Amino acid sequence: MKINDELKELSYLWKQRGVSIWQYRDGETFLLAEWTEIPQPPLLSQQLQVCFEKGIEFTQKEGFCIFIYEQWGIAFYGKEVIDVEEFKRSIPHIKLWLKLLVPLSEQKIQEQSFQSLIRVAHTIVSSIQNEKILDLILETAIQTIPVADTGFLFLYDEKIKKLTVQAAVGFRKESYMFTRLAPGEGISGRVFLTKKPACISGSENIQSAMENMSPMNRKYYLDSTIYSSYPVSVMSVPLNYQNQCIGVLTIDNFLQKASFSEEHLQLLQAFADLSAVVIQHSKLFHQVHRQNQELSMIHQALSKEHESLQRTVDFHNQLTNIAAKGYGMEEILATLYRSVGVKVAVYDKLLVPLSGYPKMADFSLPDQFLMHPSMKLVNKTRKWQRVDLDENETMIVIPVIGAERLLGYLCAWISQEEFIDIGKLIFEYSATMLALDWIKKEAVRESLEHLKGQFVEEILGREINNQLIEQAHILGFNQEDYYFVTLIENEEKQKENHHLWKPKFYNWLEQHGLNGLNVRKGKNEVVIISFPEHFPINRRTNLLRKFIDVSKQWGKLKIGIGRIQKGLNRIKKSFTDAQQCMELFKMYNLQQSVLYFGNLGVIRFFLQHDREELQSFMEEYLGPLIEYEHKKNKGLLSTLLAYVHHEKDIGKITKDLNIHYNTLYYRLNKIKKILGYSFDQSENWLNVRLACQIYLFLENRKE
Repeated sequence: MKINDELKELSYLWKQRGVSIWQYRDGETFLLAEWTEIPQPPLLSQQLQVCFEKGIEFTQKEGFCIFIYEQWGIAFYGKEVIDVEEFKRSIPHIKLWLKLLVPLSEQKIQEQSFQSLIRVAHTIVSSIQNEKILDLILETAIQTIPVADTGFLFLYDEKIKKLTVQAAVGFRKESYMFTRLAPGEGISGRVFLTKKPACISGSENIQSAMENMSPMNRKYYLDSTIYSSYPVSVMSVPLNYQNQCIGVLTIDNFLQKASFSEEHLQLLQAFADLSAVVIQHSKLFHQVHRQNQELSMIHQALSKEHESLQRTVDFHNQLTNIAAKGYGMEEILATLYRSVGVKVAVYDKLLVPLSGYPKMADFSLPDQFLMHPSMKLVNKTRKWQRVDLDENETMIVIPVIGAERLLGYLCAWISQEEFIDIGKLIFEYSATMLALDWIKKEAVRESLEHLKGQFVEEILGREINNQLIEQAHILGFNQEDYYFVTLIENEEKQKENHHLWKPKFYNWLEQHGLNGLNVRKGKNEVVIISFPEHFPINRRTNLLRKFIDVSKQWGKLKIGIGRIQKGLNRIKKSFTDAQQCMELFKMYNLQQSVLYFGNLGVIRFFLQHDREELQSFMEEYLGPLIEYEHKKNKGLLSTLLAYVHHEKDIGKITKDLNIHYNTLYYRLNKIKKILGYSFDQSENWLNVRLACQIYLFLENRKE
């Protein structure tokens, strides 16, 4: 008779509609067989587990009742109430056929274990690419064996010859992470050494098995435990792969009273054998994956390097072509901008902007930029540096070096992301081309300066000849144009500020479409400006006035300006005018910065006569007073000079000399008496005024 028929007969015997047989083993409840006409009552398995754990022999619930006999449990489904005493008397008669269920129980457990192993295998094999595969293996092992609650997964490290913890559940990481087990040390070390599984029950037995652990490893273990010092039961199995042990899987039971069974150990070993294969294949997979990533990175790097190299070669060819055509800084920057797509500019070593691209961009630099640490490194090492301006903007500064000296700086504004992508070779080659163009222009400029200097020396020292006229034509000067000369003396103490006026001067020339030059001659800068012959006098005069006004804004300079003269042969005359203006600066210690010869008035005539002639005129009209003043020193001469200077204004004179009106009248009468003539006659007044001015002029020239 089949088991279902027997269960059906048993159910009908007790007037029930269903019956099931259960077995309690290793803390778990297993269904062995069932026959029923109705669905299994809810919560039946949970109630059976409670009865087994608490030793309840009988319980009656709505819709079912449970009888517990040793490790067996019989559950009836139905509304009919069973007589408990009568059922107990019948139990000896059903012992024999209950024993028939033992093989069925073993088969059922094996089937469940096999099904559990199949599920576990599917889980871990499908996760072989997971970087946390070791954690997954340990967690799955603990979930597969219900009695387990904690565990370790050790792998053998060939470099240090020790087992190290690669995964753990239910232990403190800050303690166990330092554990290093030697082969044969503790339970896990012994399993690794012998390659044989071990199952130990009882805390004392487990503690004894761990006696040979090193003091440090024992401390790490005890510090890492959460529930108690030693577990109730331990299972440890080797992770064997191709006849080699690669690690150990150890699981514990801290919280439940039940111990691990032989079936649990067999199941864990089967799981470990599968896990060892998965671990090795996972290592191989990740190794191949890393190699593929490295190969991909190498390929990308090579592609990027090839692209960068190709771009550099193309850029090199473009700049070479630019140089061959004689183009300069502007075209170099435009080509660089088209290549890298970022704002670029060139500055001289004082950070004066020379050129930039795109044209409408803002090329201003932060204050005290030369004092930035990166700029100090640029000047010290003569190598490019990265300057972070803010969170989003970065500048690359490349020094422009020519003839072993710093000429200026090439600057590029980029974002943080662009910094890696832009080839530094392109910037360095651009700086080299800029230096070559810079040196070439300097050579041309020096040659032109030499020609200018030679021209100025000859135009001021020789008569006009055909060679000088030809030199003038080279410099853009025509023989019949109008010219005026300016002399400039710089009062700035710092050398780097000496020539700040020059860009302003040339900008003014360009603004008004004029030609001019400047050269160094002695302590002064000589400036020659020409007006075309067809310019009418009012236009020439207006431009001269504008030049006088703008030159007053050029800083701490002393500027002497000669009159406009027509023709190359008259440049020398304008130069003499400018020289006399510079002499007047020294003679009178003038505070003004610009002196135009045309505004000197009567002093111009003094400058055209020799000292002896001027001295004679002055003594003729002031001699007696000067002689008297030398003897008496009564302040009469200073009174006369103030009287002339203030044009007979009594109020201003008394205030200037700080004297009373009566004193002034007394002195004036005394002066007239000494000189022997009155100031009422216009001729006498004119002569005495002229004599006073000559006196001041000659006194200042003594210095």
